[in-house]
Amino acid sequence: MSERFVKHGTFVVERTYPATRDGVYQAWADLDAKVKWFSKPDIFEFRIGGREYSSGEIAEGGPLFVYDAVYQDIVPNERIIYTYSMDMGDVRISTSITTIELLDVEEGTRLIFTEQGAFLDGHDTVEIREHGTGEMLDALGRSLTEPAAADDGLELTTSRIYDVPRELAFAAWTTPDQLAEWWGPEGFTNTFHEIDFSPGGVWRLTMHGPDGTDYPNRNTFIEIVPNERIVLEHAEAPAFQVTALFEDAEGGTRVTFRQCFRHAEELEPIRIMCERSNEQNLDRLGKVLENAKRLSL
Repeated sequence: MSERFVKHGTFVVERTYPATRDGVYQAWADLDAKVKWFSKPDIFEFRIGGREYSSGEIAEGGPLFVYDAVYQDIVPNERIIYTYSMDMGDVRISTSITTIELLDVEEGTRLIFTEQGAFLDGHDTVEIREHGTGEMLDALGRSLTEPAAADDGLELTTSRIYDVPRELAFAAWTTPDQLAEWWGPEGFTNTFHEIDFSPGGVWRLTMHGPDGTDYPNRNTFIEIVPNERIVLEHAEAPAFQVTALFEDAEGGTRVTFRQCFRHAEELEPIRIMCERSNEQNLDRLGKVLENAKRLSL
């Protein structure tokens, strides 16, 4: 009989994501979001006392690995604690307690992943588990910056061709005074509290409706390619990602506005309103660009 022994180990892996805490939290809490970066579970009960269970082969014909977790503590947008076991075939290779902490930082959200494990009989090690966790958290990061697929019914798209160069159209998105003039549907005005136009930068504003209702907003810039593309995330409900594309067209610039929602149940009640609002948004942008063109002559 082979020697039986236990090695205890703790490791910490940290990542900073250009996303809000709610956006990172939902990547763990929402099944559709989680399967973008983690294996699809057979059981997913995201609640205290709930179970997450998945099984599968890492390589075809290889042993069956089983992940069996129980959520011990959940504080939305702040922390997640779960215990889990890993089996390889009928052999238990480890048991662990994992703590996920989410913190606001200037660049977006800092995730701190702490695992305290008992690794059994040499089947796994702290070093191997830590390396795999780093790769897993990198995959999580990629999922946060990838827009929704266009064919899943969660994307709204509209575009306009403006008789201005791309540099002028791009500047209307990056110059706060200009952006405040046109952002939002007809009749809305804006108060900008903070805008850091850089990847990971935060944009906080209040949109004022024509009826006097205030709508606080917090966005995070995900990607910026000058004169080509801007991607920003609005992670609070309703959660969506906006992509603005700038292309040469007919002697001017085509601006394409893509709004990709995370959840169908959040989009459907407001789909018609959003489609109308996005059209009005680009109409208002057109008026700002007409004025900017006159001033540039």
